[in-house]
Amino acid sequence: MHMQFQGNTSNANPSQGLCDEYRLSDIASLAELAEAHRQIAADHPGCTPLFSLDDFGQARYTSGHARMNLVLDDASGLDISGLPAECFEDGKYLGYLNTKAEFAICLHNFRKHTAAVSFEDACAHGLTLDDEALEEWTGYQNDPLSLLDQPVSALVVPVQPAHEALAAFPNGYFTCDLGPSLNFAVARHLHGAHGYALVGVGASYLGYLRATPPDEAQAKAIAADLCALYNAGDEDRDALAETFAQGIAGRTHLWVRYVE
Repeated sequence: MHMQFQGNTSNANPSQGLCDEYRLSDIASLAELAEAHRQIAADHPGCTPLFSLDDFGQARYTSGHARMNLVLDDASGLDISGLPAECFEDGKYLGYLNTKAEFAICLHNFRKHTAAVSFEDACAHGLTLDDEALEEWTGYQNDPLSLLDQPVSALVVPVQPAHEALAAFPNGYFTCDLGPSLNFAVARHLHGAHGYALVGVGASYLGYLRATPPDEAQAKAIAADLCALYNAGDEDRDALAETFAQGIAGRTHLWVRYVE
């Protein structure tokens, strides 16, 4: 695996300069990805690495729209006097969110949007998983690297806990999909209830890692939450729960599809 630090100047950066970035290539195993996450976190205390996952170009495009929909550049009532001169034109704040100094504005607004949402709200959105999507999910769980669009971007987001890193790369643009606030609620729930930390965002999936693989009982509890998230009906809930549990048990990773 090759890992290159690019600062916050890369045009490929999905956060457009809000955060420093690494580019990772030739990732050969999930263990390498997890080690890169650990190493970046250790080198940047107080920060959370956030990887790009599937279809990086599309994820970057929809994230830009999601950011505009959330109006994350709203500086109303905030002290912006300390921002660099490049953030202003003729004394007016531009709101481009393309400097590290502006991340505090982005995070402030993201927290306002996510403060009141819950995992139950995400379940109530009505997301479903058809047979084709379930087969895709199973394939990605069985072969986790097949989800990655390499080279991978790794944003260094100055937040903890990990789910707050979504402020730098919010996603969920289409109305039938889980939006940024609901994705945040799912990430927060998976962390609090099941010990998963958010590590990545793609065009269709969010990625999570936990320190140890879940045992059979834990896998069943996680599967039950996924059945709730995907609104499984009474007639197929048992079969879906079993498929989820088999894909989860004994593995430290969890890929969660957030699109319809």
